[in-house]
Amino acid sequence: MINDLKNNYYLYLLFLIVFITNGCAYHNIEELKATPKSNNQFSQALSDNYLEFALYEMNEMHDEYDAAYFAKKGIQAKKNLNIQPELISNWDIDEEYRNLALQKRKELIDALKSKRASNLPNVSARTQLGYDCWLEQLEEAWQTQHIKKCFDMLNSGLHILGQDTIHNNEVVKNIDTKHSKFIKEKDIEESKLIKEIKKIDDISSKIKFEIYFDHNVYKLNNENKNTLQNLHEKKNISNNFIIEVIGHTDRSGSEEYNILLSKLRANEVKKFLIQLGIKDQNITSYYFGESKLKISTKDGVREKMNRRVELFINKN
Repeated sequence: MINDLKNNYYLYLLFLIVFITNGCAYHNIEELKATPKSNNQFSQALSDNYLEFALYEMNEMHDEYDAAYFAKKGIQAKKNLNIQPELISNWDIDEEYRNLALQKRKELIDALKSKRASNLPNVSARTQLGYDCWLEQLEEAWQTQHIKKCFDMLNSGLHILGQDTIHNNEVVKNIDTKHSKFIKEKDIEESKLIKEIKKIDDISSKIKFEIYFDHNVYKLNNENKNTLQNLHEKKNISNNFIIEVIGHTDRSGSEEYNILLSKLRANEVKKFLIQLGIKDQNITSYYFGESKLKISTKDGVREKMNRRVELFINKN
């Protein structure tokens, strides 16, 4: 009986810890989203990156503890506090990496003090995230591909911040397409630019389908997957087709957050289509956040019909 009570106690304690941690992660992420935007470009970019990483840790890796931790850093960054790269002592990393981590932290701090870093706040923020996520992944010490990609993100940023002649647009393109592990939020201006692309507006000759998402969710549920699978089979979609995948949100949440969420939704659909056998080069994805509503609503309103991904299918 005593052993049973002890076992029940430990199970209850474990459940309580998990419950509190999960709630803390969600609470911190919601607080981060609700915190007013910073007027400092680097602080805002850093906050956006920590939000992205926190969402990844909570939804993809189911690591609520680290999700809560990095969401808290995002809140502090948004409040213009001086958020430093992670201290090595905060992470239980293998001894063989400690000297390298010390060296990279010094390189990062020196780079962030440069005039070039102040001219490239988004790259600077991305580089700091690269360092922080590298330490986080080193502590977990089992996802070697993730460790490498975080390390590549860090080194790519350090390389860019150390150059004098590279154009800012080339910087963004380089860090976005080659070295970043996580799905990245591009700014709202880029989203507005995408709206002008002619082929999205000329949809009269295309086959169109839509799938819908729950509030604040970008992962595909079984219904979404079945819809896409049936679409693939019944319409005999092969690599003779070009597919446009377009992500949208409703108006609950900030404009900046909804840009990110719509991109996450579009990318999830694209990944699943690739799993079905459609080639990457035959799929293009776009994202509009809350700017192209299916049903017009006031700001802050949750509307399921607006939380969607549209698919336009064309003969190649």
